[in-house]
Amino acid sequence: MKKHQKLALALVLTFGISSSLGLASHESATAAEDTQQNVITIKKGDTLYSLAKKYHVSVEDLKEMNNLSSSKIMAGNTLVIKDVISTTVKKGDTLFSLAKTYGVTVKDLKTWNKLSHETIYTNQTLLVKKPILIEVKKGDTLYSISQKHHASIEQLRKWNNLSNNIIIAGQPLYVSPAPESFSITVKKGDTLYSIAQKYGLSVKLVKELNDLTSNTIYVGQKLKLT
Repeated sequence: MKKHQKLALALVLTFGISSSLGLASHESATAAEDTQQNVITIKKGDTLYSLAKKYHVSVEDLKEMNNLSSSKIMAGNTLVIKDVISTTVKKGDTLFSLAKTYGVTVKDLKTWNKLSHETIYTNQTLLVKKPILIEVKKGDTLYSISQKHHASIEQLRKWNNLSNNIIIAGQPLYVSPAPESFSITVKKGDTLYSIAQKYGLSVKLVKELNDLTSNTIYVGQKLKLT
């Protein structure tokens, strides 16, 4: 093979590898956040920059979502906004850093996610927007509620741990993603002490979170850490 042919082949291979790595990185980043689309009405004084900052997206994302060729917007027009509902904790994240990123407080994050402490874990799902909880009224069905709140029946069942479509008046019901508890499965050799040490908690707190009356745990047992 001639020298220039070898060079061309090397460039093709390099480009192909770089492209595949770039795609994998993009997919990983996208999967870290759960979003929902909202339509807002532009108010006097709004700019793409101020709206991008408010909704934690980039100006370019707003332009792409709304097929805008420029940054000019007019009061009274509508814009599609991707609102971040939850995020997956990455290595190095803290409640403080996430609160700063999403423009909320640490207290908000703890309340919305029913956290009894400030320790969070890699791959844990955290709500970064207040969940919406309603009370089922007489005559309501999952279908009617799903239509009213722009959610699917499957989502309502998932968010509320429902095994069927039966609901009753007076029942509390999440109509947006609900807080998720973070749990682990006990492995051979684990003890309450080793688990508490690994996840930065006290043995007392792990016992309280799981209603344990002794320090005995079993392989395969699920333990809540939030």
